[in-house]
Amino acid sequence: MAIKKLGLVAAMSAGLLLLAGCAATNSVDNGIDQSKVDKAAQALLPAEYLENGIDVASDIPYEPFEFEDENGNLTGIDVELGALIGQKLGTELRFNDAVFDTIIASLEAGTNDIIISSMSDTVERQAKVDFVDYNVGGSQMIVLKGNPEGITGAADLCGKTVIVQNGTIQIDLVAGMSDDCVASGSDAITITQLPDAPSMQNALRAKQGDAVMLDSLVAQDSARKAGNGEYFEVVNDPANPVYDAGLVGIAILKKDTGLRDAIQAALQSLIDDGQYAALLEKWGMSANGVTSATINGTTE
Repeated sequence: MAIKKLGLVAAMSAGLLLLAGCAATNSVDNGIDQSKVDKAAQALLPAEYLENGIDVASDIPYEPFEFEDENGNLTGIDVELGALIGQKLGTELRFNDAVFDTIIASLEAGTNDIIISSMSDTVERQAKVDFVDYNVGGSQMIVLKGNPEGITGAADLCGKTVIVQNGTIQIDLVAGMSDDCVASGSDAITITQLPDAPSMQNALRAKQGDAVMLDSLVAQDSARKAGNGEYFEVVNDPANPVYDAGLVGIAILKKDTGLRDAIQAALQSLIDDGQYAALLEKWGMSANGVTSATINGTTE
């Protein structure tokens, strides 16, 4: 799969790591500041990642998780979390743009080492990867401003067209809603799959669909920012404020247990010292936090 190297280190984007020239506090000499390392977490990291860094697959843009700011710098919740994890491990994390529906394949091909891309921890995905869970997510719909189709919940989608992103949990979510429509004697939902968030928004504006189902935080961000808040609005379903709430995790191939355990330890260290909570507060995600860095927390 073709990967576009952004040439940006997550730490550079977040302003959290220093380059070579700073005094290290231990024997590691990889050009990365070692003054804020969690030594217990770093001890779990296989030597190749300490020396060469960690390549991160991420579907960019997916605001507010990963996107470029007005100056072209990579930023977002996931990017800043990656920088903090790199800081704890004393190594470099490089974010690389990847197509979401083949993002796990980029690990299998050896192009990337981990995925940080607001990826839901599902039992199906656990067949190929392990997850270090770092927040609780869910899905919501956006519609055109003014809600011209009068969509207030899942039942209103029967006979309509809903846009989703390739490879995401929203495909199965909307398919299940469509099954409910048919079971109740209504028309099925037409599901349109597109490659990324910008194309989904453009299709909705072009009236190629009646609603977009996507990550709840992305839905809220899109409604708030697109066209200065004039393009879209979030559907607030009183029966289901958020559809299919569940864990979101950092994905690592199942064979890479050392890397997985090091990342889990680094995230737990961030939870314990308060930096994780501060990051969530900065991005308005305090209600979506976890209290511990579980592995494969989704069990059904």
